[in-house]
Amino acid sequence: MNTPCPGCSAAVRQPVRKQGGGTARIFCTPKCRSRVWARENKEKRRASVAAYDAKPEVKRRKRGDAKHWASKQPGYKLAFRLKRDYGMTVAEYQTMLHRQDNKCAGCHASFNETRPCVDHNHKTGKPRGVLCDACNTSLGKLGESLEILYRLAAYIELDRSCPVVYLVGSLRNPQVVNLGNEIRALGIECVENWVAAGPLADESWQEYSNARGRTYTEALNSREAKHVFHFDKAYLDLSDAVVLLYPVGKSGHLEFGYAVGQGKRGYILVENIPDRYDVMLQFASSPLFQDRQKLLVQLKEDLLGGVTSKST
Repeated sequence: MNTPCPGCSAAVRQPVRKQGGGTARIFCTPKCRSRVWARENKEKRRASVAAYDAKPEVKRRKRGDAKHWASKQPGYKLAFRLKRDYGMTVAEYQTMLHRQDNKCAGCHASFNETRPCVDHNHKTGKPRGVLCDACNTSLGKLGESLEILYRLAAYIELDRSCPVVYLVGSLRNPQVVNLGNEIRALGIECVENWVAAGPLADESWQEYSNARGRTYTEALNSREAKHVFHFDKAYLDLSDAVVLLYPVGKSGHLEFGYAVGQGKRGYILVENIPDRYDVMLQFASSPLFQDRQKLLVQLKEDLLGGVTSKST
């Protein structure tokens, strides 16, 4: 004889009962028995499940199962690293790649051919962009130093097979380029490319900074000011000697003092006697010339005459 199961209404086949033994079957399976009990005892079931889930070993197992499941999903490792290391989402990362046309921001190598690396500011932790592995490693090894990067750029293009003289002067002095040409004619490389900015470079920078509403300190720390400073300093650091050409302003004296303080040879040329004498020129240990030809002869003797050591 068959009876319907209270859980699923399936037919439950009753065993043949012998006299004095056997028990009638009510449910088709233990699962149905549990389902009916849970339906009729909801509060007890919720309390039972809560007590089970609260066990520490159960929590550890569930966390492990969830992590294992997530780790098998496509893109999990990338999403995990981006969130952990940079606080980024995959969508933000994809936006970065799209802005860079899927190329390294440094060397412009395609990321179809090289591995992308998220580059970030080590002071703030904020992501800046995506670089290839080589550019990212190089930037890290250089300590993200603008000074070193500018100096290396100058080092690559500067002809250092001969002595290098850095000529310090005024943007308004037309004799800067003339003296530079005469120094190069000796077989000595001369750096006076800073004069290409023009006689009104400082005034234009000041007007721009004022229009931006910057203070003097903010203007000095601006992108354009840092660019000019590191550009000039790179060539100054790579020079063997420095010539101070009068008339010259405050910045020229600072550059000359810095170079001489670094142990480079220093020379001062005052061709036109100034209206106002400056007694403090006696602080300079460098020789002072009033005749350009005598300066050129001295440069040739010191830098091309077999003398290679720098004065202190």
